[in-house]
Amino acid sequence: MLRLTVLLTLLPCAALAGEQWSWVKVANTVNAWETSQGKAEVSIDGEKFEARLLWDDNPRDARITLSGTIRNGKVVVKELVHNSDYSGSTYTGTYESKRWEGFADGAGGEVVTLSDGWGMIGLTRRIPK
Repeated sequence: MLRLTVLLTLLPCAALAGEQWSWVKVANTVNAWETSQGKAEVSIDGEKFEARLLWDDNPRDARITLSGTIRNGKVVVKELVHNSDYSGSTYTGTYESKRWEGFADGAGGEVVTLSDGWGMIGLTRRIPK
């Protein structure tokens, strides 16, 4: 199995190596909600935010790429949907990191929640103790 490496240079709270990121996208199709999900590669370097949302059945290829900025926990990204005629959207949202004291199996987690006013994208991962 291919082991994916997550590059993350972030605020001191998340500088520790973490586990694999996961993503979910919820799209509004007017008549229903359509969901897709998979693993992700996330890179935060200073104020630069990049994420490759990988195909669930082919984790080598990006289904969606998110590129933008992160400042004071606020995230703004442009979505690029690969192999599609859809030009993508601009998403805004937040980054949060939490630690839970007293739990032996995990020290915390990170989450990015994004919306374009029509649909939502979420990224999350567990931060080991």
